[in-house]
Amino acid sequence: MGSTVADRSAKWHAAGLVVLALTLTLVVMGATNAYAIPRTTVLARAQVRVDKPVPYSQSRYFAGYRTDCSGYASMCWATGTSWNTRTFYYVTHSIPTTQLAPGDALLKKGTHIRIFYGWVDDAHTQYVAYESANSMVAGCRIHRIADDLADGYKPTRYDHIAGSVTSRNLLKNGSLDVWAKSLETWRTQPVWWAFTGSRDATLTARRQDLVRATRNSVQLINPSTSAKTFTSMSQEVTVTPETTYTLSAWARTVCSPSGVEVHLDYLDAADQPIATGRLVGSAASVNGSTFRVLSATVVSPKGAVRALVTLRLAGGVTSITETQTVPGTSAVFDEISLVRPQAAISLKANAATFTIGHAVTLTGSVTPTAAVGAMSVMYIQKPGSAAWVRMHGHPIYATSAGAAMKCKYTFASGSQKGVYGFRAEVLAFSAYPGWAGSGMSSSVSVTLR
Repeated sequence: MGSTVADRSAKWHAAGLVVLALTLTLVVMGATNAYAIPRTTVLARAQVRVDKPVPYSQSRYFAGYRTDCSGYASMCWATGTSWNTRTFYYVTHSIPTTQLAPGDALLKKGTHIRIFYGWVDDAHTQYVAYESANSMVAGCRIHRIADDLADGYKPTRYDHIAGSVTSRNLLKNGSLDVWAKSLETWRTQPVWWAFTGSRDATLTARRQDLVRATRNSVQLINPSTSAKTFTSMSQEVTVTPETTYTLSAWARTVCSPSGVEVHLDYLDAADQPIATGRLVGSAASVNGSTFRVLSATVVSPKGAVRALVTLRLAGGVTSITETQTVPGTSAVFDEISLVRPQAAISLKANAATFTIGHAVTLTGSVTPTAAVGAMSVMYIQKPGSAAWVRMHGHPIYATSAGAAMKCKYTFASGSQKGVYGFRAEVLAFSAYPGWAGSGMSSSVSVTLR
C-alpha cells in the first residue's frame, strides 16, 4: 500500500533532522586536522611567531589564525581554525602532569593556554612555554608548574599530535634559538644554559645578525681587562662511562682568540671532576670575519655519570683601530653540541643497469672501523615484490681506508627484468660503545634490462 501524505511528511522531517545532525557533525569535525602533526613541527611553528615577532590581538590574524593565546595554540597545532579556550575540548583531552611532552599545553578554560616546550629542571618544578599573552608579543617564558596547577591550569594534549622530540645532541637548546624570560630576573636568556660573570647586566646579548646556521646566537661580554677574569655559560648533561662523544662549538671574535675556550669536564656520582679537556680558540683560528668550529672527540672515563660543558671568555681589551683599544672583550657562540658519533653504512653498485649473465658488485664502507670482523648481511628485493630476502652474510674486513664490505649477485638466465633493490645491514652495532645506531642499513637500486 502507498504511504499517506502525512507519513511521507513525517519521514522527510525525520530525514531532515538526520541530515541536519550530520551536517553539524561534519562542520565540527571539518574544522580539525585529520592528520597527526609531529611534535617537532608544533615547536617549529611556535617559533615562527616568536621570530617575527607577532603582537597579541583578538581581532587580527597571522597565517590564517587569530593572534591571541588560543589562536596561537591553534596555529602551532595546525588545527585548521582558531579555537578558543572554551572550545578546545573538541580537539584536545586532559593528561596527567607526568605525561607532559613538548607540543602539549597548559590550558585554563576561559582564560589562557600555553604550549609546553620542556621542563627546566630534573625535578620538574619549572617549565618553558610558548605563549601569546595579553598585550605582549608571542614569546617563551618560564613558569612554575605548582603555581599553574593551583591556578586551574590543566595539562592538555591535542588529539592529533604524534611522535616525540629526540636529538643526537645531548645538550638542550644547543642551537641557542629558544630564549625565555627567567623567573628570577625576568631577563631573556637562552633556555637551559647557566651564565656566570662579574656583571650580569652586560654578560650576554642575543644576536640575530651573526648566526651560523639557525636564527639566534649568543654573545658573551666580559667587561674586565684581566685575562684571568672569565665570563662563562655552561650546561650539565647525563653521559655513559667509557663511551665516545664529540664536543663542538662554533665561535667568532674580534678579540684575542686565545681568550675563547670550550671546556668539557666529566663528573662522577659525587659531582667531582674525574677528567677535564679544553679547546682554545687560537688553535681553531677563531677570528672576527667568520665562525670557526672548536671540536674534539673524546671517550668518557670509567665512573663518569655527567658531563659539564662550559664556554668561557677571558677579559682583556678590544682593538678599535691599530692604535686605539677599549676595555673588555666579547665573542659570539652558536651551534654547541655534545653527541655520540653516528654509526653509518654506505652502499653502492658498480653500475646502474645490467643484462642477463652479468653480476652486480655491491661495495660499502662502515663506520666505526671497530666493526671489522662483525657480520654484514645483504638482502635483495626483486621486481614486483615488497619483501626483502636475505642473500648472504659476510664478515666486515679492513682496508687502508677503514672498514668495508663486498658482495656479488649474478643475474642468471630467467631472471625477471625490472628494478632490483639491495640492502646491507650490520649486526650488533651495540657492541661498539658510544656509537649511536643499531642494525643500521643502507640500500641501492639497479635495473635489469
